[in-house]
Amino acid sequence: MSTQARVIVFCGKGGVGKSTLSLAMALKLARSGRRVLVVSSHPLPELAIGISLNGLSNRFPDAAKRLFVVHIDPIEQITALVEKHFPLPVVARAVLGSSVFQNLINIAPGLKELFFLARLQQLAERHSPEEAGVPAYDDLIWDAPATGHLLSTLRAAKGFEANLSGPLSAAGAEMHRFFSEPGNLRIVPVTQPEEMAIAETLELCEGLSQDFGLKPASIILNAVSPLCTASPASIAELDRSTSNGAMKFAIQRGNYERELAHKLSTDLPARQVFIPRLAQRDTGRSDADLDLLDNAGKYIDTAQFS
Repeated sequence: MSTQARVIVFCGKGGVGKSTLSLAMALKLARSGRRVLVVSSHPLPELAIGISLNGLSNRFPDAAKRLFVVHIDPIEQITALVEKHFPLPVVARAVLGSSVFQNLINIAPGLKELFFLARLQQLAERHSPEEAGVPAYDDLIWDAPATGHLLSTLRAAKGFEANLSGPLSAAGAEMHRFFSEPGNLRIVPVTQPEEMAIAETLELCEGLSQDFGLKPASIILNAVSPLCTASPASIAELDRSTSNGAMKFAIQRGNYERELAHKLSTDLPARQVFIPRLAQRDTGRSDADLDLLDNAGKYIDTAQFS
């Protein structure tokens, strides 16, 4: 096993399906025998509102043993550091509860982002001892925050390296090195076939390229219509053979999405992965969300991220 986990970053505009697809890929990898840790940009209770993993151990018992989801809270990381350097609980509580400390956390530019990245790097490089009962993992999937927040988070390490001195500058330099190394991260922008989402994807990839030299491993176009990926000849034949208004609209929508996908491939050459609109079936089962994750995972070729 490699000494470093493979890091795959699902990123893009908010609401395009990053969380669902990151979990779908994680489930697929876990079912294939790999040990996977999903780092969510959302607190786990919030993630559970949109996607429930109830029934995972019953439906996919082997995968459940290899799939873990965690939310990194930078405040918890900072608190742990204070408690480490002030072993007396009463002193640690006094520092943590002081207005000076609270203002430092909330005002210091990039401080929370720096601690988040430090923990993410630590998990990826396996520098810290394994937590009790949790096996080592092969893949770390980061369900990253939306475009602007992701770029500002990654830029935090660069800022600490450039603007400070001492331990924080050294830590910033080390993190900037790690997150700027193309071999360490596989960038997977997720977008939908809409002009605003694609424009934001291009903006994100430009920032990642200019600031960190990072290029997308592939681009996922999520929730595309069935006719988006049909051949032009079959679309033309269908258009000639129907007068149904709903079908005409579907054809028009498919052509529109295909044009957007073509423009995206021209502006940003990278392998495109098309995932159709997948309806979540209301079966009444507590594990119905697993159907959605399982179906979405069928369209993702995990081999391309090796």
